[in-house]
Amino acid sequence: MDMRILVVGVGAMGWNHSRVCSELGLLAGVCDMNEESVKSVAEHFGVPGFTSVSHAISEINPDAVIVATPTFTHADIATEALNSGLHVLVEKPLAIDIESAEKVVALAREKKLKLAVGHIERHNPVIAMARNNLKSGEWGDVLTISSRRVSNFPGRIKDVGVILDLGIHDIDNVLHLMGSKLTSVFTRAGSYNTVNHEDHANIILGFEDGKSAMLEVNWITPMRVRTLSLTCEDSFVELDYMRQQGSVSTSRFTNPEDKQQYPVKIEYDTKIISLQRQEPLKIEIQDFVDSIANDREPLVTGEEGVYSLRATIAAVESWQTGKVIDFE
Repeated sequence: MDMRILVVGVGAMGWNHSRVCSELGLLAGVCDMNEESVKSVAEHFGVPGFTSVSHAISEINPDAVIVATPTFTHADIATEALNSGLHVLVEKPLAIDIESAEKVVALAREKKLKLAVGHIERHNPVIAMARNNLKSGEWGDVLTISSRRVSNFPGRIKDVGVILDLGIHDIDNVLHLMGSKLTSVFTRAGSYNTVNHEDHANIILGFEDGKSAMLEVNWITPMRVRTLSLTCEDSFVELDYMRQQGSVSTSRFTNPEDKQQYPVKIEYDTKIISLQRQEPLKIEIQDFVDSIANDREPLVTGEEGVYSLRATIAAVESWQTGKVIDFE
C-alpha cells in the first residue's frame, strides 16, 4: 500500500520520525511553526516544508499525519488531522489531560480512522519477547515489576516533568505486561535542578491479587539506564532496553546427602537472550502503516493511550498531594 505521511513537529523526535518515514519511502512533507527549522529539515529530506498544518494538508494531500509537537498541542493537531479524514499517530502522551485525550479517541472512532499512540518502548523487541513469554506461561505469572529509566536533563523538554516524559514509558509497559487490574498509584518526587517540573520520582503501582510495580525515573543520573525486571512464579527476568537483551534466571533445590546441611544447596541457571537489534521507532511506524493497510488496531490504541495517561496523571497527582490515589 502506498502511503504518504506528513510529520508535524521537527524537533528531536519529529526529525527521527521524518528520517524513518523517508527511509521507508513514506515521507510526503514536514511542518513546524519554526520556519528556519522546517526549511532545514525539508531540504535535508527533499520534501515540501510548511508552517501551517492546514496548508500542508491541502497542498500535499497526505494519507496520515504523525504528531511530534509539544504535548500541549497534541490534541488540537490530532483533531485537525482527523477532521481532515487522515489517520493519526500521536507521540506520547496522547494529550496534556484526560478530557482532551478522550475527545481525540472519540473523534477517531466516529470518523473510523486509525489512531495510534507513540509509546515507542512497546515496540522494543525485549517487551515483545516478554509479552509473548508471559502469554505462553513459560515464566509463570508475573508478581512484581521494577524498572529504572534515568539520565541527565534533556534541555528540549520544557512543558512536562519527568513523570510524563519518562515515567509514562514504564507505566505503559507495566500495564501491558502485568495482566492484572491497576488499583492504586503512589509517588514520591521532587525537583533537584532548577526546572519548573519534577525531575526525579519513584512511583509505586498497586494491582489486584497483591501484585505491584516500582518505577524509578529521573533527569539527574549522569548516564542513561533503561532496564526492567520481572519477578515471576517460575523465573526472574531482567531486560535491557538499550542492549535489547534479557536474562532469565531459574533455580531449584538439590537433595543433600546430609539432611542437616545448612544452608541448603540451590542450583541456579541463567540464560542470556540476545535479540536481533531493531529500531523501535521504525517498528512503530511500520505497525501504524500496517494497521491502516489491513484495517486492524495498531499495537497501542487510543484507548490504551488514555489508560496510560490516566495512570501517569494519577502519579503526578499523588506526588502533588502526598496521597495514595485509588485507581478505578
